[in-house]
Amino acid sequence: MHLGRNFRIAPFITLYSFTHLVVDAACAYLLLGVLTLNDHIILSLLLYNAIAFVLQAPFGLMIDKVLSPKLSAILGVVLIAASYLFWNTIFIALIMVSIGNALYHVGGGSLVLSLKDKKATFSGIYIAPGGIGLALGSFLSISQLNVGLLFFPSILVVLGLLLCFVATPGFIRVNKTKGISNGGILMILLIMMIIAIRSLIGLSVEFPWKENQFLYIWLISAIALGKVFGGILSDKYGLMKTGVGGLLISMPLLAFFPSIPVLGILGAFLFNFTMPVTLIAIWNILPQYKGLSFGLTTVALFIGSIPVIIGRDSWLNNNWVVFFFIFLASVILFTVLRFVKTLNR
Repeated sequence: MHLGRNFRIAPFITLYSFTHLVVDAACAYLLLGVLTLNDHIILSLLLYNAIAFVLQAPFGLMIDKVLSPKLSAILGVVLIAASYLFWNTIFIALIMVSIGNALYHVGGGSLVLSLKDKKATFSGIYIAPGGIGLALGSFLSISQLNVGLLFFPSILVVLGLLLCFVATPGFIRVNKTKGISNGGILMILLIMMIIAIRSLIGLSVEFPWKENQFLYIWLISAIALGKVFGGILSDKYGLMKTGVGGLLISMPLLAFFPSIPVLGILGAFLFNFTMPVTLIAIWNILPQYKGLSFGLTTVALFIGSIPVIIGRDSWLNNNWVVFFFIFLASVILFTVLRFVKTLNR
């Protein structure tokens, strides 16, 4: 249900998706280009990711119960902009930007799941720009471009004001919620395992040619477009065909041919079909918990990223290990989606 005649999907999804790009770019630039992390970079990145990703689950539950998702998104943008004021106090800036990131992501994600139709499509569109933002912020942090300290805060302030006025989908809470079965809990844990595998593989697969800026741009674009098309195809052909099919086709490409640019890029594109698929799968199990559903996916992303962040991922430098994990994810996804289908009968 939407906010009457004032609501239009295009302005809403465009603004929230673009803000997602700027939010992630601002966070990456602050961490890598402004704060002096020095010898504490691994610990700082671990702390940032733990707060930014794990807190989305409790924040999402708060949104499902009492907190306005639109207010959550606006507060997130404000906190990220304000964190730049504490650039010389690393711990404060780190905590503020992490919490801001969590609030924005889950606030916007909850609103996207409130759309009446094409939830997978718009979820993919909303989430896809995040990777582009991370790449942009990382690039600006090491480039020779003169990006002032107020560049991102200024853009975020403008976007925060726009967020205040753009119409959003109506967010309806159900006071009487049904309990979830043990089978449902198990399925959610299995979906989170798939997401953790996607995170681990996505961060650890080596593309030796990505030092070429032209090819790297193609790779980042393919990852983003994979999330978009994963949503579009899921709404048209179903979660099963899109998610499992994408994993199975990407499996040999990422495991054995990532050194060939066109095959590696195609593999990354297909591999990311699973992003909207897993989100919608969890939401189908927890239909009354949009915020929590979104937050659980980011908890799983963090879990999968831990070995890479702490530098304990050398065991993944094996083609057959990558092949096995993607195959395992496809088998689990097939099993889970069969169970979710029975829930919706």
